[in-house]
Amino acid sequence: MNKIRMKITGYEPETHSLLVAFASDTTSSTDPAAYPSYAFQPGAQWPGASIDEIKKNMAASGIGLARNQAAKEALQANAAEQQALLSLVGQEFEYNIADIVPDNSTDVNTQVVI
Repeated sequence: MNKIRMKITGYEPETHSLLVAFASDTTSSTDPAAYPSYAFQPGAQWPGASIDEIKKNMAASGIGLARNQAAKEALQANAAEQQALLSLVGQEFEYNIADIVPDNSTDVNTQVVI
């Protein structure tokens, strides 16, 4: 991904939220309006930030959201992967925490980010 585009699609005065849609050069459309909007609360998330800082922070957050959209689009085009995911329905799995937490910590409050 080299470029992120965002469009501020609305404002919710009750929550002081900006609604923002994102697209990138890796999504099927580069038009942010083609995608859902996400709510940001700049006053709570980035208190004291300037308008330019708020825009950059939202754009930085949009990188992950656009990456997720591109992955979703890739999955929609991959019938074999869709079938593999569908085959998981109804199955149960159990793991030892030490087997799935990178540092082998058994602290259940450890947050794993993938």
